[in-house]
Amino acid sequence: MRLTESSSGFQSLVPLYLVSEYLSKGVKEKSGNIDGGMSSEEIERFKELAFEIYLNDNLTEEQRRAAISAISYKFNKTAFINIVEEPEQNLYPISQQQILNSLLKFNNMSMNNKLIMTTHSPYLINYLTLAVKADNLKEKVNSESLKTKLNDVVPLDSTVNSNDLVIYELEEIEGSISKLKNFEGIPSDKNFLNLLLGKGNQQFDSLLEIEEELWE
Repeated sequence: MRLTESSSGFQSLVPLYLVSEYLSKGVKEKSGNIDGGMSSEEIERFKELAFEIYLNDNLTEEQRRAAISAISYKFNKTAFINIVEEPEQNLYPISQQQILNSLLKFNNMSMNNKLIMTTHSPYLINYLTLAVKADNLKEKVNSESLKTKLNDVVPLDSTVNSNDLVIYELEEIEGSISKLKNFEGIPSDKNFLNLLLGKGNQQFDSLLEIEEELWE
C-alpha cells in the first residue's frame, strides 16, 4: 500500500512509529558505547571543536574545561524525550493500543527516556492502566506459561511502573488542571474522559425513558 493513498490515521502512525523507534534505538546504542556514544563522524567533529577551544588564547584553563564539557554533553545522547500529541487520531481502538505499546517499548529501552503524551482518548487511559497492572504482575509470575499469558495481554517490554507514571487531566469548562488519583498505583477510573462516556450513557437512558412515555 502506498502511504500517500492510505488513511490519515496510517499516515500519522507510520512516521511516529519509525522516528520514535529510530531515535530510541540510537540513544540505546550510543549510551552503551565505550567511546561515550559518538559516531565516527561525531568524534571527528568533536576533535575539531576541542582543538579550536585549546587554541583559543582568550580562554583560561578552567574555561577550556567547561567548554569541552559542554560540547561533550552536546554529542553524548543519553536520553530520548518523546513528546507525542494525540497519537490516537483517526485510529481504531486496537490500533491505539498497539501504538501505545510501541511507544512504551521504545521508552523502556533506556532508563533516562521520557514519554510525554496528550490525548482525548479514554482508550489510551485504560490501556495505560493495563500496562501498569501488567508491570505489577510481571515480577510476580513464576512460570513461563504465565509469562506467555501475560505477554499476550500486554507485551512485557511495554509495561509501566506506577512510580514512573503521572496523569494530569484538563477540565475543559473551567480550564483547571489536576493530577489524576490512583489506587495502589492504578490510575483511577474516575477521570474526565470516562465520566463523559458515562454521561452519554445516562443521556441515552433518558431518551429511552421519553420513548417509553410516548407509548403510554
